[in-house]
Amino acid sequence: ARALIILARHSKAKTLEEFRWEAREVTNRLINARPSSSSLRNAVSHISREFEGTEDIELAKMRSLMENSASKLMERIDDAKKSIAEIGSKRIRNGDVILTHGFSTTVLAILKRVVEEGKSVQLFVTEARPRFEGREMAWRINDLGLPVTLITDSAARVFIDGVDNVLTGAEAIAVNGAVISKIGTAVIATLAHEARVRVLVAAGTYKFSPETVVGELVEIEEGDQAQIVDPKLLAKRENVHVRNPIYDVTPPQYVDAIITERGIIPPQGVYLILRQIMGGQN
Repeated sequence: ARALIILARHSKAKTLEEFRWEAREVTNRLINARPSSSSLRNAVSHISREFEGTEDIELAKMRSLMENSASKLMERIDDAKKSIAEIGSKRIRNGDVILTHGFSTTVLAILKRVVEEGKSVQLFVTEARPRFEGREMAWRINDLGLPVTLITDSAARVFIDGVDNVLTGAEAIAVNGAVISKIGTAVIATLAHEARVRVLVAAGTYKFSPETVVGELVEIEEGDQAQIVDPKLLAKRENVHVRNPIYDVTPPQYVDAIITERGIIPPQGVYLILRQIMGGQN
């Protein structure tokens, strides 16, 4: 949305046709940069729908329309996170021990609200390898005044029995309630399921994937091999191959609840909300 605001303000297009071409190029580049991100794809689709039936509009009006639409969407996402924080904090009890994986501004919003309500909680935060986003998450949580224990991803099994809730964000959520999130989430959810620990996923409905309603799968991106091993070392090993998926898929049966701005729903409730969204109901 911010990228499209920048385009609207600084495009060098002289005609409406040139501006439309630039907008298509930018939106395609954005989607291709993060194909797993439903929020990105939904944002582009939302803003693009605003331009339907505007073939005869003036260029200046089109620029203004794009900027206003993108700005409103950003406000809507901010409002959604505030609502999720308020709703999610009610599921966190004073004294709870929480485990989180990866970096999530939505999870941070919930924890900030928990602090504002005067609750005392403890956090276990996995490093979220290979990019170690969990370290930044740990620092941000500690900035809220909460005690944090940073652990390796593989140490989750050691501590899971002492955890009350696993709380994570999501990159996308499929129509069946499956959660696409930071690689390693599915493993932690499986451990939590075996240990009878609740798994809560905090995600706005703008991360629900409409494409999955018609049978499409969310693409799982892969990161650079260099995040796993030095390319110079790999070059010396002809039969050693490296895969680096950025996300994985947590089955809906391993998710206890999804915290959205519309309330807390079971994974099976995603279909109903997507049907409302696709039908134009808000």
